[in-house]
Amino acid sequence: MLFTSFVNKRNNFETKEIWDYLQKFDVNYDNPERTAVVRDNGKIVGTGSVDGKVMKYFFIDEEYMGHGLLSMIYNALLNFLLENNRLGHYVFTTPNNGYIFQGIGLTEVVSTDRVSLFEGGFSSYDKWIKSIKEKLNPKAKTRGAVVVNCNPMTLGHKHLLEYAKSKVDELIVFIVEEDKSTFTTEERYSIVKNEYKNDDKVVVILGGPYIISQATFPTYFIKKLDETTDIYTELDATIFSKRIAKDLKINIRFVGDEPIDLMTANYNENLLKSFEKYNLLLEKIDRIKDNGTYISASVVRRLIEEGKVEDAYKLLPKSTIDFLKSDLGKSKIKEIQEKRS
Repeated sequence: MLFTSFVNKRNNFETKEIWDYLQKFDVNYDNPERTAVVRDNGKIVGTGSVDGKVMKYFFIDEEYMGHGLLSMIYNALLNFLLENNRLGHYVFTTPNNGYIFQGIGLTEVVSTDRVSLFEGGFSSYDKWIKSIKEKLNPKAKTRGAVVVNCNPMTLGHKHLLEYAKSKVDELIVFIVEEDKSTFTTEERYSIVKNEYKNDDKVVVILGGPYIISQATFPTYFIKKLDETTDIYTELDATIFSKRIAKDLKINIRFVGDEPIDLMTANYNENLLKSFEKYNLLLEKIDRIKDNGTYISASVVRRLIEEGKVEDAYKLLPKSTIDFLKSDLGKSKIKEIQEKRS
């Protein structure tokens, strides 16, 4: 008899059981928030997991394929999301499972040879892209894009944005929206927005769920290179080049050269391959240095941690300095320094 249940993460036996089951699928299991399993007489024969709003790790034993197990697992995870008021969701799956999720009403966002991304509930790429189009200048003949985290914004970021702005009629600056940084999404967005509040050529926009997010690129926030990372970088790059750039009429994307962060360097390489495939331009900009050291947000955060705030100011544009001198910014400095102690 088949039945669905959730794995109890506090039960060592059940945790080991799901790890052992997934070994045969060669999966890099990352201990997600909730995992549902289908059992037949106590034996696991299928599984799926959810993290935040993202469903993944859908695997079914071959002899049970075609018996509705995938739908059983999906419905169990969907009920969990609804009970927790998460009304939009995304599904990672292999391309050969795509027809099943289309059959239960999900919409494909994009697929590569190795992975497909679907969305359901209140999540809608079409609505998201429409909201961005409304903010753009319809008369711009050339449009560029930059995707930045800005944790916080530095003179290095400013150098990249100023160069990019000089090359196009309009520049879209996408701020990574995932709240996994020292500076919150709202803080990072406000700093960049204030830096360009009087510049009609620059449009600062939150990156949403389709640009380096938990939905498109979950391993970006785990600085480790493996095959899973390569799959996700390809997916994120494909969404941007195949859909976002096309829909927003973006001609070129600018990225900073990355001599230090292997994750970002790998991402840039995948981005280049995808852009070449869709006849788009990608330009790498040399990073700038201060006293022989590359200016980076991590250097700024380290200086703040060490109490060298005045030294950090030398690497920052006006909007970041203004933020750090505000009451909210002073609290942020204190928070960073307390984490170090």
